[in-house]
Amino acid sequence: MPVLMHEIEWGSPVLPVVRIPEWESQVKAELGTVPDILQRTSPSLWLRNLLLKWPRYQAQEFPQKLTDICSLVTAQENACRYCYGVARSQMRIYGYSEKMIGKIERDMQLAELDEKERAFIQFCRDLSRSNPRPTQVDRDQLIDLGYSSRAVAEMAFLIVNHCLINRVSTFIAIPPMKNFELLPDRLLGRILLPLVARRMRSWNWKESNTFNVGDSRFASIIGSLQGLPAAKACNDALEGAFASNVLSPQLKVLMFAVVARSLECPFCEMESRLMSADLGFVDEEFDQAIRSLSSPKINADETKILEWTRETIRYDSAAIQKRTRELAVQIDHSLLLEAFGMAALANSIVRLAVLLGE
Repeated sequence: MPVLMHEIEWGSPVLPVVRIPEWESQVKAELGTVPDILQRTSPSLWLRNLLLKWPRYQAQEFPQKLTDICSLVTAQENACRYCYGVARSQMRIYGYSEKMIGKIERDMQLAELDEKERAFIQFCRDLSRSNPRPTQVDRDQLIDLGYSSRAVAEMAFLIVNHCLINRVSTFIAIPPMKNFELLPDRLLGRILLPLVARRMRSWNWKESNTFNVGDSRFASIIGSLQGLPAAKACNDALEGAFASNVLSPQLKVLMFAVVARSLECPFCEMESRLMSADLGFVDEEFDQAIRSLSSPKINADETKILEWTRETIRYDSAAIQKRTRELAVQIDHSLLLEAFGMAALANSIVRLAVLLGE
C-alpha cells in the first residue's frame, strides 16, 4: 500500500536559503510569493528556472483533472513530504473532496473515475516507482484505451516532471509548507478558496509548441514530444544543465550513463557513450567508469557524487536524506546543488526514454 503523508520520515534542510534579490523579484512577479525551494536552489541558474516553470506545466492533450491527480500520486510514490503536502492542499483548494483524495492515496477504486482515468493513475504510480519500470508496452496499452500517442507522451513528461521536483525536494529536504497545507481548513481560507483557486490556475505556464529538434541532446526523446510544450521544456533543461560549468562535463555524462545502465535504457546509455567519446573516453574507459563509479577523468569530489548518483534511482526518503547529508559535509554546497539537479534530470530523462525512445 502506498505511504501516507504522515508516515513519511523527513529531515532538516541540507542546503541553506540563499537570497538573490533580482531572482526573488522575478519569482514574486510570477507567483506573488517566493517558495522556499526557489530560495534554496537560487544559486543554480538552470535549476531554479526549471523549478519555477515545470511545476506549472499545463497539459495540452488531456484534462486538467488528470494533471491535478498526477501531482498527488507522484509525490506519494516518491514519498516527498514537501510535494505531497503541496499537492494535497492544491487539490482541496481546487474543490476535490477529502473522500476522493483519500481514495486516491489508498489506491482504491473510484466510482468518480472511468477506466481510462484509473489506468492513468496506475501509469503514474508505475512510472514514478519504476520498480520494475514501465516499458513501451505500457504506453501502447494506454493508446489501446483511447488516449492518443501524443497524449501518452505528454502524460509521461508530466509524470517525470513531477518526479524531478520530488527528487530535488527530497535531496534538499525542503521544509513542508505548513501554512499552505492548513489553508483549506481555516475559516478565512475556506471563504477565499475560490479566489485562491483562480489565482493558482492563472500561474499555469504555457511554452511555445513550435520547436526545431535539430541537434538537441537526446534528440529522439525530444522529437517524441514534438508539437508539445514539453519538447522545448526538456530541451531547455538539458541545454541549461550541460552548459553549467559547476560540474565537469565528464561527470554529468557519467551520471546519465549510470542512471541509464541501472534502468536498462540502451538508448540513453548509447547517447551518453557518444557524448563521452567527444570528451576523450574510449569505450573501455566508459564501461569501466560505469561499473566502478570512478574514473581518472573526474576528481575526488566528483567521484563521491557519482557514487551517490546510483543511490538516487530508487530510494527510501529517510535513507537518501541521511546519505545526502553525509555527502554534504564532504563537498561544497555549489557542487551539491548542481548534483541534485543533474541526478534528478537524469532520472527523469531516462525514464522518459524508456517509454518514448527509439
